[in-house]
Amino acid sequence: MKKISGSQQNKEIKENVSRKKRKIKIPINDVKSNKKEIIAHFEKKQIRHKILRTTRTPSGQVLDWIDINSQVDGKIATPPPEPELLGLVRGKYKHTLTKFELDDPDVERGPAGTVPILRKDLKHISFKKPLRRFLSKSGRKTYPLRISEQDEVEMPVDGGHDYAYTSQFVDCFGGESNLSAYDPYTNWSDEFSLLQIAMARGSGKQKQTVEGGWQEYKDIYGDWVPHLFVYYTTNGYSNDDDNKGGYNRDVDGWVQYSDSVYPGAVSSPNSTRGGAQFIMQIKYQLWQGNWWFCCNGKWLGYYPGNLFNASGLQNKAEKMALYGEIVDSGDHSGETNTDMGSGYWPEWRWPYSGYISNARYQSGAQGQMTDYNGTSWASDPDMYDLETHMLSGSSWGSYFWLGGPGAG
Repeated sequence: MKKISGSQQNKEIKENVSRKKRKIKIPINDVKSNKKEIIAHFEKKQIRHKILRTTRTPSGQVLDWIDINSQVDGKIATPPPEPELLGLVRGKYKHTLTKFELDDPDVERGPAGTVPILRKDLKHISFKKPLRRFLSKSGRKTYPLRISEQDEVEMPVDGGHDYAYTSQFVDCFGGESNLSAYDPYTNWSDEFSLLQIAMARGSGKQKQTVEGGWQEYKDIYGDWVPHLFVYYTTNGYSNDDDNKGGYNRDVDGWVQYSDSVYPGAVSSPNSTRGGAQFIMQIKYQLWQGNWWFCCNGKWLGYYPGNLFNASGLQNKAEKMALYGEIVDSGDHSGETNTDMGSGYWPEWRWPYSGYISNARYQSGAQGQMTDYNGTSWASDPDMYDLETHMLSGSSWGSYFWLGGPGAG
């Protein structure tokens, strides 16, 4: 998988930003204290809800089923109209929707009127970090790295972060795309690999986002497989906590609506390098004041609008972003061999490279969609890169290939 070419513009940006991981001496964490704090956090969350049934999925996930309306004061919000599934390409570029465990009618579910809440796997997660770092997006302190006059991305202070990134600045009310669904190799348990969408507004500590896609991250999920995820921040990633920001149901904020697909769910099958290709279709939509998230044609749930402020995401987004992201842990020497996407370079294309296709943003409050026209940036094109085809006029619409094997 030798690299064929790189973007000279990105190389010039790279020269202005040190990409070498800076080892930071941090006092050894008291693992027992971290464990006590993290377990108490999740046990407190579990006992707050009246659990009507507990089931186990074929992969071993434990689901607690709760009354759907018990999550809110009053009644659950009404979702947007049934979403239009993006066209599935046939023929040479055939790809298929990936499935989730509860899509199988033979898998046990909870009573009618209940929704599944994934119980955190406390036997297999990491306790190397204190609770605040455990809840954060990358598990470490970050700062906003300016990549253009308008745009910035989050970069851990040790520099160990990599992006194959696109964004478009436009007032919008949501966005959608297909994410190729691979199972990437991750080098260390405290590193992650993901593909995602983000809707954002603001900058610095005033930045607010809603995000979603798939992610492999052993330290927070307890295994080495990709999971569906959602994430939000109300304060520029500076403080992840209840009603402030964080992953899935690790913090308060997310309201579950679907009785079959939930944040943290395992999807299967995944794409095969050189073989069958599977995708997740994801969508965010601001509807009646709430940010709803959809996967494969199902509305999973929403982030209530009262989490956000008027200068943030309360009424609209100002940016849509689609990208691959890697955490290259500063706790290990050298640069990572973690895969982005499939682990193949973008130049390998079909059916080897990871891709994001049929990208559109919601240009009207009632659901009108417009083809995405994002600009691109790669933080380290010698490790991960992308090849964009915006407004292609093909059945893939606006799309791009992305990925790479890291230092491998």
